[in-house]
Parts: sequence; structure tokens; C-alpha cells
Amino acid sequence: MAKVKLGPRVKRKGGGQKGKAIKVDGLAAQLAASRAVIVTEYRGLGVKELQEFRRKLKPRGVEYHVIKNSLFARAAEKTGRGAMRPLLSGPTAVALGAIDEVELAKGLVEEMRPYKALKILGGFVGGEILGADDILTLAKLPPRLHLQAEIVGSLQAPLSQLIRVLNAPFSTLVHVMTARAN
Repeated sequence: MAKVKLGPRVKRKGGGQKGKAIKVDGLAAQLAASRAVIVTEYRGLGVKELQEFRRKLKPRGVEYHVIKNSLFARAAEKTGRGAMRPLLSGPTAVALGAIDEVELAKGLVEEMRPYKALKILGGFVGGEILGADDILTLAKLPPRLHLQAEIVGSLQAPLSQLIRVLNAPFSTLVHVMTARAN
């Protein structure tokens, strides 16, 4: 039987092992730079809707990627976030950014309201895995700077009151002396 020539060999789209290794390295660099990662399920959204969603997230400093689960798992292992593997099942997309964890969650939750098909599966924040409910609670928190200002204000108020109480006898003495001098 004679061999039939089917045509020229076509390179695969993924780039083979080298291409996958480059993708994993690039993704690992993005993961290392981000403070938090939120995993979502995008089942039911079309390409145009995903592109529109990405455009809405970009000004907030959030990057939204649809990534093959096995490649994301390898990148997560490289960056010490291998505990995220249970979140990676089905069609998943990842939201990450070098911004505050609360801002990331808040931006994602606010922008995904019109898209009923999007669903938060969980995330990796502060070295631990959080569920979908925890991410939604995190999105309701005020930003970090606001919380820090509240803490400083609550620490400063009793100290300023103490200083006023300690200075009161001296200020009354000064007032009496100036009244006596007049």
C-alpha cells in the first residue's frame, strides 16, 4: 500500500511544550506581582461579553484572564499558591491585579452585576483560600486607607482628650493670672 501525502505539516496553535512553558512563566510572574487572585466561572458568556467585561475592569487595575486550568495550576505551584487547585474545575477565568485585595474584590463584584452568568468560585487572599461568600464580604469592606484612618482616629481621640484634661488646670491658672493682671 502506498503512502498518501496529506499536505504540509502544520504547527500547532499552542506552540508545543516551549510555548506552554513560556505561558506558565508569564502567568507565574503576573501571579507573583498580584496581591490577590479571584477565580470565577464564565460559563454562558460569549466572547463579546467577556471582552466588554475585561474593558470595564481594566481602569480599575484588574486583569481578567481565561486560562487553561492545567497551565494556571502549574503557575500557581511556581508561586507557592498551589492550594488554589481545588478552585480550578470547569471553565474558569482569573481576576488578578497588583492593587489592594479589597479594591480587587470590590471592582470585580461591581462590574459583574450585569452579567448574571458570571459566578465567583473563590480566591486566594493573604496566603489562604477564601470561598465565594468570603470574597463577597471582602468586597463590602471599606478600602485599606479608610480602615487605617479609622484606627488612627480611634487611637488619637483618647490621647487628645487626656492631654486636654492634663492641660486644663494650667490653662485655668493662666486665665486667672491674666484676669488678675488686668
